[in-house]
Amino acid sequence: MPKRTNDYQSLVKRIYEQIVPAGGVVTESAEVWDKEAGILREVDILVSHEYAGHEFSFVVECRDRSRKETVEWIDALVGKTKALNLAKVIAVSSSGFASSAIRKAKENGIETLTLKEAGEQDWTRYPTKPGLLVVSDEIYLIHQVFYRASDEYRRIDDLGQNCEVELDGETVGDLAGLIEYFFKERVVPGVEAYRKQHFLAIFKTKEDIGRPMLVESEHDWPKVVATDNHGNRVEITRVKYVFTGVRQSMDVHQAHYVFNKKMISVGRHRDPDGTEIDFSLIQDLGSPTLRARWTKRAGDAENA
Repeated sequence: MPKRTNDYQSLVKRIYEQIVPAGGVVTESAEVWDKEAGILREVDILVSHEYAGHEFSFVVECRDRSRKETVEWIDALVGKTKALNLAKVIAVSSSGFASSAIRKAKENGIETLTLKEAGEQDWTRYPTKPGLLVVSDEIYLIHQVFYRASDEYRRIDDLGQNCEVELDGETVGDLAGLIEYFFKERVVPGVEAYRKQHFLAIFKTKEDIGRPMLVESEHDWPKVVATDNHGNRVEITRVKYVFTGVRQSMDVHQAHYVFNKKMISVGRHRDPDGTEIDFSLIQDLGSPTLRARWTKRAGDAENA
């Protein structure tokens, strides 16, 4: 039998993936053994986690309807889950529950929660309405390379980029090739590591992200000797790269939901190659702290 799913159920799964204790596993459309019927029963979401050496599992059942859920759904959940080996059953509705349904659920140990779209009034209790940007990889363009000679920097172009280069006494090609190779293998990885570590300090605003980043980066070139256009052998011990980095940013449309006193913000971005990235941000009532998570989807595969 094919497993059932829908967008609302998948959204609830994404939320539990973020709030479940470390090491917990969240499975959509899972199968749980019914000890009375002797069969596997499909549940919307199964959450399993370990605590103090013991494994606990609970089920989350979801309903996305325009009206409040009635006692009939709770009756169905009681019958469906009573013979399953579970620590808890949670019923999640997009429209809430009738009072009789809440009483019935409480009497049978079922927790009732509502996941609803956030309105402007809801935001008055939460300090941060987040925005999401996807920033592309940096594209770097070399403007000029200088080499140090007699305690000053000179344009390396003046040597002639097609001139022959020796490294530790062995000819390795021309100067242009060495400049490009060193840039890709040493300069760019160093700048990328710094950019990643200090991203928020470099790009404080959306406008900063749109501006080119001008970089000057100095490096030692030990045992490099170039033969210039006039046949002179020039030892190059240190170089300075001057280059810019540019990137693109794309706004990610978000939907906002209130769930169990938490604000949930979710969005999805599609890369040009078809890869989809799901984002989710969670903040607790009255807290400015955001907990973020992203999941990359490539075809049927997912990587968090």
